Amino acid sequence: MDAVVAGPMAHRRASVPRKAHRGGLLLLLLLGACSDDDDFSRAELEIIGALSPMPALEPDTTNRYADDPDAAVLGQKLFFDRRYAGPLVVGDDGSTGGLGAVGEAGRLACRDCHLGQWFIDTRSMPNQTSLGIDWYGRNASTLVNVAAYGEWFGWVGHGDNLWGKSLTPPELMMATTRTEIARFLHEQYRDEYDAVFTDWALGDDLDPANPHVDTRFPRDATPLDASSPWSSMTPEDQELVNRVFANFGKALAAYQRRLVTGETPFDRFVAGDDAAIGASARRGLELFIGKAACVECHAGPHFTDEEFHVTGVSQLGDHVFPEDREDGRLGGVRLYLGWDFTTAGPYNDDPSIDRSEGITVDESLRGAFRTKGLRNVAMTAPYMHTGHYQTLAEVVDFYDRGGEADGFQGTKDPLMVPLNLDSQEKEDLVAFLETLTGEPVDDALLEDLTDQ
Repeated sequence: MDAVVAGPMAHRRASVPRKAHRGGLLLLLLLGACSDDDDFSRAELEIIGALSPMPALEPDTTNRYADDPDAAVLGQKLFFDRRYAGPLVVGDDGSTGGLGAVGEAGRLACRDCHLGQWFIDTRSMPNQTSLGIDWYGRNASTLVNVAAYGEWFGWVGHGDNLWGKSLTPPELMMATTRTEIARFLHEQYRDEYDAVFTDWALGDDLDPANPHVDTRFPRDATPLDASSPWSSMTPEDQELVNRVFANFGKALAAYQRRLVTGETPFDRFVAGDDAAIGASARRGLELFIGKAACVECHAGPHFTDEEFHVTGVSQLGDHVFPEDREDGRLGGVRLYLGWDFTTAGPYNDDPSIDRSEGITVDESLRGAFRTKGLRNVAMTAPYMHTGHYQTLAEVVDFYDRGGEADGFQGTKDPLMVPLNLDSQEKEDLVAFLETLTGEPVDDALLEDLTDQ
């Protein structure tokens, strides 16, 4: 193996035995099988070994349908289905990437903001923030490996489980309601829904042939809008809608749990394949765990500490939230504490798990965003919640200067300091990040299975 530029911790390579790493995983560090002309210390090898391989997904006991294949197929259909979306606010004028004319309904699916093999937004123009029903002030993150996050989901952690987080786009971004979706499921997917959610079969209450359905279940009813007819519904009917809506999210989550990529060149390198990554990438790895200190936040095999940090991303570009509206994790917690579909709520299938303990609206959260996992990062531009960095080189430059000086809320994390990287070191870091691209998800998961 080619020599690696020595960092501040570099010493002669030492062979590393079996060792238990965090999460209870037992990893065999085979890098010791490489030739002895590499400058990785035992301590560095320990750090590198903790970054690979990507383990199998942990069970999600908060969703007892998480790994039900029939639930996943139903979730795939719902992910591609446009029919439950409300009317467009911003249409297609030839320059936006819009999905139809203003006022048209049934034009937007989850898939329309999570496109291609990597489930990213390649449609909205400019390619920065995402255009659904209307412009949203952040870019749509990749959903590949989204199920690998342990506790918090979304840019600001507004969900503490994948199924509950999957329910925010329909009501907050797709101009629909939970009542509309409950009725839609009865009208379009009753048999498939009932086959999966046997304890909560849809029954006749939501049947369009029921003469009282419009009175009992107004399509525009949602507790998120005080002016809607939700408060006129009986508690029993509200509970029926909420339960069906929760199951809608659980089916979507079962599908997303299948969007997992395979082995990367970096994984093969850690397993002992000397030729899996090049010399520049190996130098970048040395920087990643050393001088550049990326691993301080991008730790573990998913390359994230799953914590929230203020990194100093300025609110730049078209359609981003203005600085005074983008409060990051602080706003995420406010949304979370008012959301019905968390582990603290009645729709959690494992009451022994409650992630709400200690979660409060705290000023220290202002402007913080969750550390993103880095697997497949080279394939998932644009970057940052604003989407205003289009290349990894721009991202490395951002971190090299210690973030921006202004244009964001909150107090910058102490870790955000200038790195003083030279041009070769920046190129090497990008080369390493490019080795984190895994074998893509199964093509079958890219198919639209709806019968529209």
